[in-house]
Amino acid sequence: MRPETEPSEARTSPKTAGLALVLAWAVPLAAHPLRLDALLPLVVLAGTMAVQRGATGLIDRFVLSCAQLFGAACVFGLGLTLWPGHLHPTLVAGVALTVLVVIAAATGRLQKPGKAKVDRLLAVAVAGVSAVSLIPYAARDLGGRLGLPLAGEDIARHYLLYDVIGRTGGYLFLRPEALRPFVPDDELTGIANYPQGLHFAYAVLYRFISSTTGRTSAAASADVMVWLLVGTFLLLALAVLWAVRRLAGPATTTARLLPVLLIAAAWLVLGDPVTVLSRGYPNELAGLACAAVLTAIVVRPLHRLGEQTVTVALLLVGISFSYPLFLPFAGLAALWWIKRARLWRFWWGWLAAALVALVSAIGPLTAMAASSGAQLLLNGTARVVDRPATAALVGLAVFAVLLRRGLRSPSNRAALFTVAVAFTLAAGLGLYQTATIGRPVYYFDKLLHLLIVVSLCALGGLVRFAPALGVAARVAVALPVVAALAFAGGEWHATPVAPGVKLALGKDRGSPEAARDALLMARMYPDGGGAVNVDLMGSPWRNWSATLGAAALQHQYRYFPAWSGLLYPGSAGKAATMDDLDRLVRESPVPVRFFVHDPEASLLVVDGEHPYRPNVKSGQPLPVAFGDPAAPTNIAAARALAAKYPTKVQVVYATPANP
Repeated sequence: MRPETEPSEARTSPKTAGLALVLAWAVPLAAHPLRLDALLPLVVLAGTMAVQRGATGLIDRFVLSCAQLFGAACVFGLGLTLWPGHLHPTLVAGVALTVLVVIAAATGRLQKPGKAKVDRLLAVAVAGVSAVSLIPYAARDLGGRLGLPLAGEDIARHYLLYDVIGRTGGYLFLRPEALRPFVPDDELTGIANYPQGLHFAYAVLYRFISSTTGRTSAAASADVMVWLLVGTFLLLALAVLWAVRRLAGPATTTARLLPVLLIAAAWLVLGDPVTVLSRGYPNELAGLACAAVLTAIVVRPLHRLGEQTVTVALLLVGISFSYPLFLPFAGLAALWWIKRARLWRFWWGWLAAALVALVSAIGPLTAMAASSGAQLLLNGTARVVDRPATAALVGLAVFAVLLRRGLRSPSNRAALFTVAVAFTLAAGLGLYQTATIGRPVYYFDKLLHLLIVVSLCALGGLVRFAPALGVAARVAVALPVVAALAFAGGEWHATPVAPGVKLALGKDRGSPEAARDALLMARMYPDGGGAVNVDLMGSPWRNWSATLGAAALQHQYRYFPAWSGLLYPGSAGKAATMDDLDRLVRESPVPVRFFVHDPEASLLVVDGEHPYRPNVKSGQPLPVAFGDPAAPTNIAAARALAAKYPTKVQVVYATPANP
């Protein structure tokens, strides 16, 4: 059924509207001196949920409000970047609440709202996914939590953007010079133009939280970011499960829905989606969450045309400002709905399309400025997606849509279209990469993540399967799927136990020792102490990751790339000699501080062209004594350089933190 235009709304009295506007500023002004700023985002969220008219359930309102607020925050950031007050909690909350009051007054929503129902089964499913996802992070200390994404490397640059946006008060692509003191000149354009919608949202939330807690250290900032990363994954899980419930239809019984939610929930916390969390890709998580919500409301639109239009627009903006790789999917899905709703009949539809196209173009344009010409061919640290499991999921999604002559329904046709678009984009990029470099890499797996999320949403149609089956029989059918997910993973579903099982059991550790070293260095020298800080305390990967993490935490990332090549132990890293280390010290524009601890730790070799590393064993973790026994150990090399350059080199004998 096509949504109709808005009926006339009850008018709000000027007295009520005026009082609400006063409270919109009085509440933030009172909260700040009382150090209650952390409550203000919850007040804004509650206000947004209260003005929803296109959905009736409490979880519906929550999901839609989060999606709308994220897209609105991305747009709001454009103005705040140029506003003198920047990210002050009172200003941000006051403006947000004022906008909500105006919307509520215009729609008559300042009247007493009706009660919102809670979908208990969906709430239980979300609670289960949340518990499974939170336990591995709650059970770790900060080093353990930060160490998980630090192994993926990108989290350091995500932290850098989040931190500098918080310091400077706005988008860095609008004023890249604000980033120059923190990054190397040759990386300025790339980092400044990276999509920053989520970093901006994180920075705003951190200002509210730190204003309440008073904790503003690098460790506190990193801790908040890690929990916001986990929260973003939980919002993705909620969006997918909500989409499954929405696509199942309002008349679905608990018996039919339970096994479908069980499969979707298991796929989220056991399969490939959880690796996006553990490897530390917050932007992708946000883009996937927006894509899930968009899929749900394109397939089953909200019953208010105006609210549907605004929500689709804000989701497009959110995807543009977080993960533009998914924007072609989002644009095509939105066009399907526009055609279905015949939005071109309304003059405001054309205006909305023009404005959305203009704002949504910012993400791809800045991403293009940040990218190399062969960006789509680059490799990365993302885990390779489970190919057989993904193929099975897509087949299951198509079966769910086609089940019992499902294509007679416009919603099922829309669901099939979204799955087909996600599949075509992934297959197209995979074929292009294979033809160009011989195999699919990185961004192909990112598009497979999108295909997985969209296919999970489409599973809602499985509620029509064998309608005569009882709940026990349906769960019995679903359990083998869950067991197959838990039993294996990896590229060809041949690696024992799933990624989520490894994360829950502590088998997926990331680089906790490196994170603890980075936090130790940041505590000892919060601003870097006027030097570049280099970790030589332990094994090679630990040293490299810790130096990277400390560079971000100490705002010294500008000096890290010069040391990256020397410390990097992978195939791309060059075997370093004492002369190489000496040259880096001589050429460093700032003093060098070496952190040392383990007397066995080594990385240097005698002959850089023909490195001799007898302790390195194929298939085994790299040893602490990584270098050539004939070359100086890390402690010996650091002491020698300190003696040679007494005013430029400092050696710190540190004791690594224990969990």
